[in-house]
Amino acid sequence: MLAKLELWIEYEQEEKLTYNISSLMHGILMEQLDPIYGEVLHRNGQKPFHQSVSEMRNNHFKWTICTLNVEARKQIIDVLVTKKHFYMKHKDLKLKVTKWNLSGSSYDELIEKYYFQKNARNIPIRFVTPTAFKSNGGYVFMPDVHFIFQSLINKYNAFASDTSVEGQEILEHFEKYALIQRYKLKSVRYALEGVWISAFIGEIVIHINGPEQMVNLAHMLIAFGEYAGIGIKSSLGMGDVEKGEKKTDDR
Repeated sequence: MLAKLELWIEYEQEEKLTYNISSLMHGILMEQLDPIYGEVLHRNGQKPFHQSVSEMRNNHFKWTICTLNVEARKQIIDVLVTKKHFYMKHKDLKLKVTKWNLSGSSYDELIEKYYFQKNARNIPIRFVTPTAFKSNGGYVFMPDVHFIFQSLINKYNAFASDTSVEGQEILEHFEKYALIQRYKLKSVRYALEGVWISAFIGEIVIHINGPEQMVNLAHMLIAFGEYAGIGIKSSLGMGDVEKGEKKTDDR
């Protein structure tokens, strides 16, 4: 079960907040959870949730929290949706929820919508918050077909209990058949726990050659990425993406 909770937050402060508060929002999220479940999250590698901030305006922003299985929805979203106020200790700031929206999809619905339909070979992706990948002990801060689909496949296989994507072979097919056709990107730095991480934001279009099944699988995985995030530190605010839609004749 995939779920997405969008909270529109209002605050009183002259200073405009930036997406670098995502790690502080992660702390606020953890404070709301049952301590036992919080300890489980700390121990696990892959986190069953993704959270980020966007639409940063004077005195308000949007906080998005996505969960990737039933237990995470119960423990995280079902708790947060009842809250009307939060407190950001680091900035001594009161946060007020002005409106909210809850949506979601089952994994079966995701498969039905994308894998068994005819889809365009061009897939626009917007990287809403800073995105990066980890390789050989360093950060990769440019979009790369290998790292994008490796991230999505690993997260999908970790939380889709009834289905899986066979990792290495499928990844090799994406490396063969997928290419970044267009891009409009900006290099940024993301502050996280006293460390600056080099990352990127912006837009790309991935073009899929090869069999129809590869096209459909790419659409399904990237749609999953709207819940899971792409790349590293997605539970701390990085890697939020939006999937664009193209007409099926754009091939």
